[in-house]
Amino acid sequence: MKAIILIFALFPIASCKQQIDNSKISEEIIGIEEEAIPTNVPDSMYFIYKKIQEEQLRSQRLKKEGLIGTENILPALKELVASKSIYKESDDYLLDYTYPYLNERIDSSFRTFNEFFAKNYLNTERTINDILEDYEIICDTLSIPRFRDQRIINYKLKSAHNDLISILLYKENYYSGMLHSTYMFDCLNYDSKNQEFIYFDTFFIEGSEKMVHDLINKTILDQSYPSGDYADCWQLSLDDFIIYKNNFVITNNHIVFYLDDCIICPYYTGAYKVAIPINKLNHLIRTHHKSLLL
Repeated sequence: MKAIILIFALFPIASCKQQIDNSKISEEIIGIEEEAIPTNVPDSMYFIYKKIQEEQLRSQRLKKEGLIGTENILPALKELVASKSIYKESDDYLLDYTYPYLNERIDSSFRTFNEFFAKNYLNTERTINDILEDYEIICDTLSIPRFRDQRIINYKLKSAHNDLISILLYKENYYSGMLHSTYMFDCLNYDSKNQEFIYFDTFFIEGSEKMVHDLINKTILDQSYPSGDYADCWQLSLDDFIIYKNNFVITNNHIVFYLDDCIICPYYTGAYKVAIPINKLNHLIRTHHKSLLL
């Protein structure tokens, strides 16, 4: 992990589809700065770089707003799912976590979920140590200005009925030395009756990966996404799907797959999610899980 961060600090190339990105992603963190524009370009190119920066930042901001601008659904269930927070900051880092906590007084089986979440996502000491270790590595080898590393966690409640709790967890990470922050996702589907988490292999029938993958790509094409420079990247590879196949949430009408930044197109043009109507996937869902969808 540290080697990857160091490489990106040395070579700040942001786009995952071999496209050069000259923008700085988050207005809240950096915004558009003159220093981000190459100093060795002709004067005639300066305004072109500036325009590219502005357009990329605008597109990325709209994409971000589409993710976090939507209110959590089911406000009547606030007693069931409470929001808790952790906030820590220093000169080197900022941790800002807002996370779900299931009310164990309503259902004792929620303890399994809460313990799992705390173990896998709330170890702030480990996160801080990782940040400080990375800081030492970079400072020992490079004399570069450093911004604070930031780790931000938040969530959206997507479903809470029929013993199914479906939560989208999104994580914004900004690593000093990189040009932009990135979004990563985890999706948690919990069967409170059986006190177990639901994953792709337990929710869908055996051998369904290729069929679900094909449906995702067909859905992407049906959305009529832009053509041109990025036309070839508006598809999800089977290898990437296998990695992210557990990143889905279950809503009333759709099963929505979430993908990290750059998996479909560069971060300022691509999509975070692909929603497929349940009726198109119903024949691939295991029989004993269909009761969760009613």
